[in-house]
Amino acid sequence: MLIAYPKRSFTVASAANLGVPVVGKIINFGGIVIPDTIRQMRYFNQAIIQRINENHPIVIFPEAHVWPYYTKIRPFTDTSFHYPVQNNVPSFCMTTTYQKRKHGNKPKITVYVDGPFLPDETLAKKARQKKLCADIYDCMVDRTKNNTYEYIKYQRQ
Repeated sequence: MLIAYPKRSFTVASAANLGVPVVGKIINFGGIVIPDTIRQMRYFNQAIIQRINENHPIVIFPEAHVWPYYTKIRPFTDTSFHYPVQNNVPSFCMTTTYQKRKHGNKPKITVYVDGPFLPDETLAKKARQKKLCADIYDCMVDRTKNNTYEYIKYQRQ
């Protein structure tokens, strides 16, 4: 949220992420929660477009749930890229990496911001979303190579 300072950022996220420590408080501060019903979707879309027209950054967590200290990028769908394609605005990605500290257990955190990624105007709308999604996903996966420490090990059960 501070990266865009002095502009106010608005975060789009699932209601499930509101309970995550630290992240939940940030989302509540400038959050636009994904609606539960189709009826609410119209107002949600209006809010997003209004914020884009006001030149406010919109931060989208494409994962359904945030996993603290996870060192890989989980696959996400191209639906997160509907708004940048629809409004022909640039996208940026933020990738968090973790490194071992000399003292203490908590990792050092480095956040990389990459972009701008622009929608490819030569493609159809759905293809633009897929390409933008793939470009950003590939960039984020590449940044995860900078992880040197796994503070929490997530295992499938």
